[in-house]
Amino acid sequence: MMIPLKLSTRWLSVAYALTSALFCLPVLMLFYGYKGLTMGDFFFIQGVASLSIFFTEIPSGYVSDLFSRKNTLIISFVCWIAGDLIWIFGSGFVPIMLGELIFGLAIAFASGTLEAYFYDLLKKRHKENLFHIKYAKMKTLSNIMMAISSLTGAFIYQHFGPTTPLWLSVFCLTGAVVIVSFLPDVPESRRIVAQDKSKWQDVLDISKYALKHKQLKWLMLFPAVYGTLTLVLMWGLQSVMVVKEVPVFMFGFVVFSVALTRILFSASSGRVLEKVQLSGIIKLLCLLIVVASLASCVAVYLPMWAVYVCLGLMILGAASVSLSNISTSVLINHRIKSDERATILSVASMISRAMQGIGLICLKPLFDYVGVGSTFAVSSLLLIPILICASQLYKMKLKMIREV
Repeated sequence: MMIPLKLSTRWLSVAYALTSALFCLPVLMLFYGYKGLTMGDFFFIQGVASLSIFFTEIPSGYVSDLFSRKNTLIISFVCWIAGDLIWIFGSGFVPIMLGELIFGLAIAFASGTLEAYFYDLLKKRHKENLFHIKYAKMKTLSNIMMAISSLTGAFIYQHFGPTTPLWLSVFCLTGAVVIVSFLPDVPESRRIVAQDKSKWQDVLDISKYALKHKQLKWLMLFPAVYGTLTLVLMWGLQSVMVVKEVPVFMFGFVVFSVALTRILFSASSGRVLEKVQLSGIIKLLCLLIVVASLASCVAVYLPMWAVYVCLGLMILGAASVSLSNISTSVLINHRIKSDERATILSVASMISRAMQGIGLICLKPLFDYVGVGSTFAVSSLLLIPILICASQLYKMKLKMIREV
């Protein structure tokens, strides 16, 4: 028995929230150490995993345009489970790298597909005009689950063993697979390819269209560069705490604070976008990322009370990625067709993953040989392309108007 269409987006939101139960997230760097890896290895593997997503983004998005978005999501969640199991039973560089690569495949199958599926479920009910509100609620529920798992993950890791958080994630992911299995498919979203055109040529044409579009290209570039710097800030929180020997329980509290702040950003993003449009959001994001970057550069050189202030500013900067991603995603979705939606969203994600992968790989020698403070100083150079992209979007004064 299938879940009724009118309840489908609610249950999809629940399934997505279950995949966000990342109990190992607040102590991930400690888990790497438990498995015998260094801080530099952590950033290197994260970077390689991001690049693996880069190479699978467009094919996976196109697959969901051609076939079933529902089944593509199920494959994604199963990959997450497989990666967790490899981490549970494996140790050393190779198993951890393999697990991250499988996580990358899971992310690639879900990115683009999830948004496209959610949008088309609304469109089937003629409710696509509510996408910015409904999507923000879905991201909010996801961030709530991430906040809960972050708050409890460090405690579970310390008192019940390093692999227990991963077993809990496997349990939640299994629940997500079950829920999506009972969701309705949306065959109307499937792409029909002309007989005289190969599928490879079709996906290239869609990608070129997105990259050349005067609005879409900046809507994709800005969150990609912005997200790269916020990712550095996110993982940098743990680096600062390791260097300053912050107690383990604080790891969970800090990551919980990031998730809680993301909840506030995502919950308000739909209404904020309605009121101030993208131009107002751009100004706020630029202010937040500049302040957070400056705080990260000086955090390890300050006394402990000031370190906690800097961590607070870094939390704001890292969490602001929710506002950036939701705002730009809404405007992108209003400007593309259903049968190419997942492919174009995958192009956007591909650009983001490429930048993140290269950036994180570069952090390995910096963290290992230069130091945390100097690494953040180098990373702050990303503010230059962020401000360039922001200026382009600000000039456009983009609004939520469907243009297909």
